[in-house]
Amino acid sequence: MSTQETDVDPVQSAPEGFDETAYLLAYPDIAESVLAGTWKSALHHYHAHGAAERRLADKRYLKALRSGDTTHFVPGNVDLAYVVPSKYCLVSGWAEDAGNVQLSQVTLLGDADIAATDGRIARCRRMDVEEQRSASTLGLYGFWSLLALQRPVSTNDDLNVMLTAGRERRTFTCKQQIVSEEGLREAAFGYLAGARYLGDPTTDAFLQLDRGIGRSLIELNTALSLRIASGAHVARFDGAARKSYDGSVIVCLYGKPDFLMLQAALFSSCAGSADYEYIYVSNSPELAERLVKDATIASRIYGLSITLVLLAGNVGFGLANNAAVNVARTPRILLVNPDVLPRESDWPVRHSAIVRNRPPEQVALFGVPLYYGDGSLMHAGMYFEIEEGLSVSNQRMVSTQIMRTEHYGKGAPPDTARFLEARPVPAVTGAFMSLDRGWFESLGGFSPEFVFGHYEDADLCLRSLQAGRPAWIQSLPFWHLESRGSTRHPAHEGGRLVNRWNMSRRWGQYVASELHGENPRLFAS
Repeated sequence: MSTQETDVDPVQSAPEGFDETAYLLAYPDIAESVLAGTWKSALHHYHAHGAAERRLADKRYLKALRSGDTTHFVPGNVDLAYVVPSKYCLVSGWAEDAGNVQLSQVTLLGDADIAATDGRIARCRRMDVEEQRSASTLGLYGFWSLLALQRPVSTNDDLNVMLTAGRERRTFTCKQQIVSEEGLREAAFGYLAGARYLGDPTTDAFLQLDRGIGRSLIELNTALSLRIASGAHVARFDGAARKSYDGSVIVCLYGKPDFLMLQAALFSSCAGSADYEYIYVSNSPELAERLVKDATIASRIYGLSITLVLLAGNVGFGLANNAAVNVARTPRILLVNPDVLPRESDWPVRHSAIVRNRPPEQVALFGVPLYYGDGSLMHAGMYFEIEEGLSVSNQRMVSTQIMRTEHYGKGAPPDTARFLEARPVPAVTGAFMSLDRGWFESLGGFSPEFVFGHYEDADLCLRSLQAGRPAWIQSLPFWHLESRGSTRHPAHEGGRLVNRWNMSRRWGQYVASELHGENPRLFAS
């Protein structure tokens, strides 16, 4: 019988002696029907049939009620639920599980015809629980989970969330907060960034991401970002338009519009600047009006061809650049951070000469030396290190592999020749990256699985290396006012953590065997 076949009010009060969890435990068929949406709750079934069938006097129910199964998985609580109607729910709370009885499932039982379950659960410390319970043994009492909804959830009422540990189940009621997909993403990655653990934060976060929540976060961000990127708006301000250009300079903006005008002024004073078109892609929809005004003025004053790619939300560095490449009008792509500025006034001419005169394998993908404001070398290419992260779990040591990017020549004197010479390197930074467009597109562009920004440049370089063309450094110096070109929020730190985890899981074994250290075996002459 479906819920449509009865007019029983599913929210009638429970009779004395009724226990939702014991009822579901005693009657697995009813529990399955609740999960399938046939019944809205155990209480709904009880009022429709269970009372007449004297289910509360049934031996199975009394055994479940007396066995302690319904109270063994106590104490605990579900604190909050961020809900995107019909799509996702982020649930967090705490549970004092121990030994072999571990929290294994979070199930959403809505007042409406829905049921969503997901076993991807991350654990963290809850300082408030530790203080209130005066716990003699510190532990990861906190939990959070990102659930994909299988059916719409009612937005008018509280939510029933069932926690499962071993054979025990318990249902809690919590308030729900309706949010947008972007709001849920901000909350989820912010929660990850703020989570506390017993040991090294990075190691313990990696171990939690390994439990499945890492893939959940990536899937959430990828689906949202691809949808936003598909709705990009393009506006062109061509100034002294040309039939063709030597290359397309692409700059990704987030939070700060000022660098468009600054770069236009500095780029336009360089010899050969008019041989390039300039594309600014914005991850900040609130800046659209300002950017249109600035692009109009800059194009007229400096005679540059400027294109705006305006996005309705933040899709991150990688997908924003992919969107900009789609509207570029040249076969040469230059990805430049907004806080990267010319150090030499003839860089456009020199860049064109490098592309024209060097062998194709040396210019398919290359970076350049970047300098701090004090004149010292920031870096000239990247390499990789592998760390072993150690943590304690169930009274045993657990290790995990963590990748780290390092930079050749960081802080070196500006004219250190060995860092400035043209050479292949394991990777180059996305702060300045010149690419053959055909090669970039053959690699599939930047992966959509990297969140906000960080590590997508290294991932692209490693894919290029495996396809037969390593990244190169070419001697074309620029200033880099590091981290001044955009704004940052706690969620971005959560994204960086997921990206490093994703990078370590994708490339850790390959790097450890072929590409580890400043002088990797793969690059040995």
